[in-house]
Amino acid sequence: MTRTPLFALSLLLGGIAAACASPESSPAMEPTVLSPALAAEVNAEAPAPRGPHVRVVWTRDVGDGTDVISFGNQLTLMGYDSDDGAGERVLLEQPAGYARPLVSASGEEIVFSVREEAAVYAMEWDGTGRRRIADGFGLTVWPEPGSGVEWVYVGDDQAPTDPPSYRSVYRYRLDATGERELVWDAQPVSGDSFQLSADGRYAGGLFPWPDAGVADLQTGTWTAIGDGCWTSFAGDGSDLFWYFDGSHRSLTMVDAKTDQRWQVGINTAPGIDGFEVYHPRWTNDSRFLVMTGPYTVGRRDNKIRGGGDQVEIWLGQFSADFSQVEEWTQVTHNDAPDFYPDAWIAPGDRTMASAGGRPVANADGTDDQGSQRLVVEARVRSDVTVPTPESIAPYTNGLQALEYDVLELVEGRYDEDILVVAHWIIRDREVLQDAERPRGSTHRLTVELYESHPELEGERLVMDSTAFTLPLYYELDSAP
Repeated sequence: MTRTPLFALSLLLGGIAAACASPESSPAMEPTVLSPALAAEVNAEAPAPRGPHVRVVWTRDVGDGTDVISFGNQLTLMGYDSDDGAGERVLLEQPAGYARPLVSASGEEIVFSVREEAAVYAMEWDGTGRRRIADGFGLTVWPEPGSGVEWVYVGDDQAPTDPPSYRSVYRYRLDATGERELVWDAQPVSGDSFQLSADGRYAGGLFPWPDAGVADLQTGTWTAIGDGCWTSFAGDGSDLFWYFDGSHRSLTMVDAKTDQRWQVGINTAPGIDGFEVYHPRWTNDSRFLVMTGPYTVGRRDNKIRGGGDQVEIWLGQFSADFSQVEEWTQVTHNDAPDFYPDAWIAPGDRTMASAGGRPVANADGTDDQGSQRLVVEARVRSDVTVPTPESIAPYTNGLQALEYDVLELVEGRYDEDILVVAHWIIRDREVLQDAERPRGSTHRLTVELYESHPELEGERLVMDSTAFTLPLYYELDSAP
């Protein structure tokens, strides 16, 4: 199938940037600027290529701008349609606790939950036909192959966990006939990370947070894969699954069939600039993901909680082997805090040229920065406050990454003057004795690349560095 380039979508989204901005709060934004190579490709064709038809739904906090996962009731429901030229629009203006909005498989309806009511609703894309689907929390939507029936999967019987999880999962027909089926009750499921395989037999999720894995809904069993958050399961039959790391910057991509694993950074978009991102989710086309960012305000120890007006919705396209996000498009352009997105791409516009592609690992276990293990004499570059256990909750363990001046390279190869190293600061909700490292203090560090330690993937990592282009290392001797 011919691949529709994402730069065509950039034209559609960027060209209406001024229309997207709120007249009360936002200046007109300039259109997205294409690279010279992409601009030349566009100008060489007449007319310019049409991008895929995309619909995106999300929440907007009209309160203090920090309600990242819809625990309050000052949220509006927002939508964007690349084909209608209207830009961002309010779908439901009356503030409420709108949460986990989802675009149906047909693209014609929106499913959303209202936390204060513990109820799941559906409505047409234009905001009409609102109806109650079920009690509980909406997890995902799934089209049954061959039947034309769309199902809404709903979490019920909420468990007292942080974040919330649900002891049972039922499914309901989207056409609201009242029919429901129990599909899972073997283990509590977290609310934000449940997604089905193409045939509906398997579900990726958190069982519950931070235990990421894949459930077999037919046998009632599940397989643990790692520790993290914001899991997602590709719906194209490729068996790809991801979970989000504790630094809120990278995905651990996993082939659920072979257990091949690799890291994919998703904080590299122009405008994100290495800061934390959140809400990553596969779209109905596995070559595309949607997310929010950048998170640049708030305290160093948890910028996600700071939210902020600078947080926008982003759409990214994976490379064919899923080793990287090769192109990014900023969907929203405004001065309002936008959270919790889901995106849909019209099936006729899907790329779907991706299933089976996998990255090739380096045979020698090294990267361009040299050997994995280094021994260095290094000096802390600045005073940094150690986070409290309360500030990283619900995480119970945490590491902190600091910048060091390299004084002497004792072992290994490293070509930079500055080294970024993460060390343990909190274990089991207790601050470690050696957590604090004052400016000017010197340390002999034995370090390895952070990404070579999969046991750290689900731990909270507080980045007190803006040297995002440097590799991140882990101090081996800091482990308690």
